[in-house]
Amino acid sequence: MSESGTNNGAPRPEVRVQSGEIYLEGARPLRWDVYRRETVETAARPAVIVLHGGGWRMGDRGMVTPAATILAELGFVALAVEYRLLGEAPWPAPLDDVTAAIRSAVDQADSLGIDPSQLFLAGYSAGGHLALLAASQLGGPAVAGVAAFFAPTRLGPEHAGMLGVELAAIAELSPITFAGRLPPAILFAGDGDRMVPASQAIELHAAMRAVGRTADLRLYSDLIHEFVRLPGMMRTTLEDAAAFFRRTVVDHDEFTEASGRLAAWWQSMIPKRGEA
Repeated sequence: MSESGTNNGAPRPEVRVQSGEIYLEGARPLRWDVYRRETVETAARPAVIVLHGGGWRMGDRGMVTPAATILAELGFVALAVEYRLLGEAPWPAPLDDVTAAIRSAVDQADSLGIDPSQLFLAGYSAGGHLALLAASQLGGPAVAGVAAFFAPTRLGPEHAGMLGVELAAIAELSPITFAGRLPPAILFAGDGDRMVPASQAIELHAAMRAVGRTADLRLYSDLIHEFVRLPGMMRTTLEDAAAFFRRTVVDHDEFTEASGRLAAWWQSMIPKRGEA
């Protein structure tokens, strides 16, 4: 689904796409499409690796073309990444490919024109699961933040069957297990979603906050799985995700200073004891 036209009456920036670039040689080459806004700027930009859904067994990188285009319009370099699907290769092939894409983006930061310290992940459904799991497993500064849309976060017996793994191993494939190791994450869910109940995002958000991690939650009433396909929701959610990435990482120092000034202002407005 495409979202085109104008934004508040202003033309949207032109986006250039480099399609089918190889990011990993292997049993077969794995490719990504690179989306960037046409600009004369030369400074390295923040980047987002965008991962499609499809139950780990279906889909392709073309599914995230609308998301990658919007992220590029918002000033990020967006990488729509291909990963091997189950059926072509067994688990953990999809996760291995996502972590390889992250490392390739860091290694190719100069040629991509990106800042490797500002590399984010965005994933939809199974892609959101892969984004969260990869971010938790890589550790360190490799992933600066994650936007996960209606992503499974606590896997169960049905997921063990889908992934082709033993039930005893499923906890190690659940992002909730690694809440304390996740970078800043913004979680999107609809409370009408029967495929991935909103309780999964709510639980992960609570678990991250309980151990002092940075997490935002966006819960939408009555919306079902893949609600970003509904009119306006793709852009609305991605603008929110982009703002989260800027607040927590890209413009973190500026935001922290502003937050401190706001806190000081409120403190000055509170009557001192004995003055009330």
